[in-house]
Amino acid sequence: MRFGGHETFAIREGWLHKGLRTLNENPELFCEDDIADYLGVGRNMGKSIRHWLQATQLAELDVDSSSGRKAILQPTPLGQLVWKMDPFFLAEGTWWILHINLVNNSAFAASWSWFFNSFGHDRFDRAVCVESLKRQIAMSGNKRAPSGTTLEKDLACLLTSYARTVPNPIDDPEDGADCPFRDLGLLSYFTTSGYYQTHHEVKQIAPEVLGYCISKAFEPSSAGAAAFDISITEAARRAGGPGRCFVLTAESLFEVASRAESLSQNGAIQISGMAGDRVIRVKQQSTLDWMTAHYEQIEEGQIHVS
Repeated sequence: MRFGGHETFAIREGWLHKGLRTLNENPELFCEDDIADYLGVGRNMGKSIRHWLQATQLAELDVDSSSGRKAILQPTPLGQLVWKMDPFFLAEGTWWILHINLVNNSAFAASWSWFFNSFGHDRFDRAVCVESLKRQIAMSGNKRAPSGTTLEKDLACLLTSYARTVPNPIDDPEDGADCPFRDLGLLSYFTTSGYYQTHHEVKQIAPEVLGYCISKAFEPSSAGAAAFDISITEAARRAGGPGRCFVLTAESLFEVASRAESLSQNGAIQISGMAGDRVIRVKQQSTLDWMTAHYEQIEEGQIHVS
């Protein structure tokens, strides 16, 4: 489990575009000490971009060591798809899947995985959040636990990434550096009280993004089947699943899934059952296929980019 790595910088507008562009033009540049100069950012920001490319699973190190050369950062199949279909990261669906990847990637984003899967507080201040994570790590018996300072900085980065400030500051010099994750509407920060609030209400989730999230979190129950069923309750509770990633209750998840059913193509997502026995039937396909279908819907004008 990794804490930190982002140099305390949340993702900024344009960073992932710059990173993927460099990986497609000359991936070996990420092995150079002056990669920040190529990206047009500060030295620590260059390190942060490298971290975020890996944490969001847009890039990975080439593990082939047969050549004896230094491992090269390469775009993943997802990174290649995003670069082809949404290189400027304009689609809200792109940011949803990057968020989903972070929540499911404790190896690179341990605080993200813990916060969305385990924290569970609806209203809290930063001190409570930090102390809860410290207790969780202490209870795990991890002998290589990070320092308190590292945890505080990691959670500060997470909260900065998602929390919309209320009331919205006027002429804030940091407005241009807002992390796009704030637009997902998952968290607010109230300056008058110093408290954060998570938002469990229904959100506009594209069917393919819902399918991506379910496929990411659940192993299909029967290999080779055309579809598989997940109960609404399990989908709401499963770590890395749609309830945790989208901050939804079972009821609000049912509404999201019902809307997805009405919009999905060829019955890719269906709802069946009654009351407490409701299930989501999901077409069995890879996460990459779900996102390919999402971008095809955007191209056809069925989904508008933000």
